[in-house]
Amino acid sequence: MTSSAAPLGATAPAARPPRSTADLLVSAALLVLAVAGALVATLAGVVLVMAGDGCGIQGECSELGLAAGVGTAALAPWVGVLGLGAWTVVRLVRRRRAWWTALVSLLAVPALWSAGAGIVWLSVGGAGR
Repeated sequence: MTSSAAPLGATAPAARPPRSTADLLVSAALLVLAVAGALVATLAGVVLVMAGDGCGIQGECSELGLAAGVGTAALAPWVGVLGLGAWTVVRLVRRRRAWWTALVSLLAVPALWSAGAGIVWLSVGGAGR
């Protein structure tokens, strides 16, 4: 004799909270803006290579520092957007608030680009001139 009834003492699985449409829309919009910002930051990061044009003429520069700064400014925003974007998607799937992780993703783009630009500035003698 088989019974389809649950054994005594078993609890029903907890109901998942409803997904917030506003959170989904805001998170998606912020992630789209973050991707667009990362694209602009990549282009601006590549343009930073021109900061080394005066190297050897006006003073000595660190070519390794210039390369590291340009690479950081061009690629680090994507690391932030992809990492935090993945975290946003995971939070959305788990039906948790995710708008703030998408906002952090958007704000990470200029912060990481500025870190690369600062490395470039230091490598071309910006602090010593």
